[in-house]
Amino acid sequence: MDSFTHHNQIMKFTLPEPDPRNVCNFCGGGGSKDNLIQGKAAYICFDCSDLAKEIADEKRKEIKEKEINQIANTLSTTSDGNFDVDMVQALVYANRLYKAGYRKVE
Repeated sequence: MDSFTHHNQIMKFTLPEPDPRNVCNFCGGGGSKDNLIQGKAAYICFDCSDLAKEIADEKRKEIKEKEINQIANTLSTTSDGNFDVDMVQALVYANRLYKAGYRKVE
């Protein structure tokens, strides 16, 4: 609450609170409904949405690399632990398998 003095009288006023439907639940930024995406339980602005997508894309890339390496390790070794295929070649095959939709289930 803010106040100011005018002719020795103290006047107090409050700033209007923004409508919760016009505020991003992530950064707290205000705006209009046109700049927000409405979810089931939250509102998110375009900037936060873009940032979330960048973070998700980076995480997906890390998961992809990890899974491709796991597939390549499986392809390159035999059941007794000896190397069967060169790791470079195994990575090529693993990448192709991953792109075809194969995912290792643990």
